[in-house]
Amino acid sequence: MTNYLFGNEWLWTDFYDDPDFIINAYKDWVSDKVKNEVVLPFISMHHSTRKMVEYFVDALIERGITVRQFDLVVTDIGKLAVSLVDAATIVLGSPTVLTGAHPKVTYAAILANALRPKTKFASIIGSYGWGGKMVEQITGLISNLRVELLEPVIAKGYPKDNDFIALDRLADEILTKHKELKVTE
Repeated sequence: MTNYLFGNEWLWTDFYDDPDFIINAYKDWVSDKVKNEVVLPFISMHHSTRKMVEYFVDALIERGITVRQFDLVVTDIGKLAVSLVDAATIVLGSPTVLTGAHPKVTYAAILANALRPKTKFASIIGSYGWGGKMVEQITGLISNLRVELLEPVIAKGYPKDNDFIALDRLADEILTKHKELKVTE
């Protein structure tokens, strides 16, 4: 047991008595090994993006992929950061606001870009009303990530049948990519 003086009090801990725990955690953190997981930070303004996210999450789960979704209205950004560490894929979900991504999604993209997780793949799902440069903006914000960008799925307005088909194709592509990495069960 190790004791530390913190202020006027001694703290007792046995955390550092097992250095293998710390060393193994570090080895895992710096390795290229990822998990069969998709991290999906998103926000929705008029329920279009939310509907796409709900459908997409179900599609991924049906394919045996773990999904960690984060509604950016209420997300603890620290939990999002921790989830990014081992996930094979990140998919950002955003409506178009004016001509770009929602500000909370841009923040999530900037966070991922700064952390540079070992994520291998990235994509974008979302919606727009009258156009914009959301995909280009988000892609630019994650330029430090060494990822393969998968085809985004962007719906005009509320998602229609062809948008759900495109979401299924994206889920299939993610499954294929994860199988290539040998991270699926």
